[in-house]
Amino acid sequence: MSALFRLPAIVFIAGLAVFAGAGDAQTTHMPVERHGIPYITGGIGQTEVEAFRAQASQYNLRMTFATKTGSYLADVDVSIWREPHQRLLRVRTHGPFLFVRVPAGRYEIEVHLRSQSLTQTVQVPARGGTETVIRLEDPDKCGVIILCRTAR
Repeated sequence: MSALFRLPAIVFIAGLAVFAGAGDAQTTHMPVERHGIPYITGGIGQTEVEAFRAQASQYNLRMTFATKTGSYLADVDVSIWREPHQRLLRVRTHGPFLFVRVPAGRYEIEVHLRSQSLTQTVQVPARGGTETVIRLEDPDKCGVIILCRTAR
């Protein structure tokens, strides 16, 4: 193998290693802040689940999104409203978890996933926090009509 070929091959392999490391760096969840409200979202894979568990106590409103049969959901559009009609946060989840730090009070959580919508009210205490699991129909089966069944 000539020296001219080895150098580009080494640079290419080193670039792949840096690129692979950059992907790992994205799995550490740094808080995002919108309108003064810090949050993290994700939780896909064991590494992310462990990272979320380690950070859970820093957030007083912890939401998990799942189907009614127990499968986790991602890409859920979530709005958090403080009464009366003041939206604090609007975000699309990157996994089944959305952890948010909000002032103590009563909030409406509005959730949209494809054709489904759900609203849930939560009370966030002054100390500690609240956890809620928001369950939706399976988005792959929602709206499916069975036209005929096989004869018995």
